Amino acid sequence: MENMQRNNLTVNGSGSFGGGMYGKVKVNGEAEIVDHLDCLHFTINGTSKVAGDIKAECLSVHGEAGFDGTLQADKASVLGTCKIGKNAHIQDCVVRGSLEIDGNYNGDKAEIKGLLVVKNDLEAETFISKGQFQVGGLLNADEIEISLRYKHSHAGEIGGKKINVKVQNGLANMFHASKKRLLLQASAIEGDDIYLENTEADTVRGQNIEIGPGCRIRLVEYEEKLKVLEDAVVQEKQKL
Repeated sequence: MENMQRNNLTVNGSGSFGGGMYGKVKVNGEAEIVDHLDCLHFTINGTSKVAGDIKAECLSVHGEAGFDGTLQADKASVLGTCKIGKNAHIQDCVVRGSLEIDGNYNGDKAEIKGLLVVKNDLEAETFISKGQFQVGGLLNADEIEISLRYKHSHAGEIGGKKINVKVQNGLANMFHASKKRLLLQASAIEGDDIYLENTEADTVRGQNIEIGPGCRIRLVEYEEKLKVLEDAVVQEKQKL
């Protein structure tokens, strides 16, 4: 490929650097890149700010990163904190720290074990959350698996084929005892097969729906099957 034409950049101290095409970029200290960056591997162990857009095959953030533009990456791993000023397109993303995106997020698989904040819409094939997320617009994925563990999560709307929301085993009783109820909140949830726990929503719409413990739903619209457990509140049910 074009690897032979790409130089590597390693920053151990602090400094300001030009953008352009690189092979491996590794920041152990403090680096500011003043233009667009196109690289194969971008590893941030220290602090890095990029003034332009970023294209990388692999992004790894262990420290602190701030990107003014858009991010396009095949793989991203965020163990520290990362803030993206515009849109993010990440095929395979794992967040164990904190990732904040001021625009839209789209990709193939997003796995959240820390905190994900997306100002607008999130679109993926698979969305797995074992941490916390805040999506301002629509969270849309074929398969959505949400485990409520520590804090509330929120999305404007949620859409998918299979949506599964559960309170993480072993923690439910502990939080219940401390009178803190973990919640997922959304104005509307729509899918084919839906199972919900500890969810508050105005409307839930789908084919096969099970409303589990701790839910408060105003309206459920279902096509085939609806099951509402005792410890759930559904104000109105409508078969389509």
